[in-house]
Amino acid sequence: MTPFETITQEARASRTVLIEAYESDGTVETREIEPYSLRPGAPGKSERLYGFCLKREAVRSWTVDNIVRAEPTGNEFAPRWPVEL
Repeated sequence: MTPFETITQEARASRTVLIEAYESDGTVETREIEPYSLRPGAPGKSERLYGFCLKREAVRSWTVDNIVRAEPTGNEFAPRWPVEL
């Protein structure tokens, strides 16, 4: 299963996901997120995943191509917005 398939599966079940993704400085950051939606990226860029980052307590987005791993946590969440995945 690809990271994005894992994220989609967990989003539909209202469960959080641990993602590892490259940051703009090249480091890899791990975050637990509530996944919500996928939106087109800037011209020539891949799509962006939007979710609520529990570490930052804010909405964040990640370029799908930069997500290297996604792991289910089993932690349920009450959606703050409609899940569109």
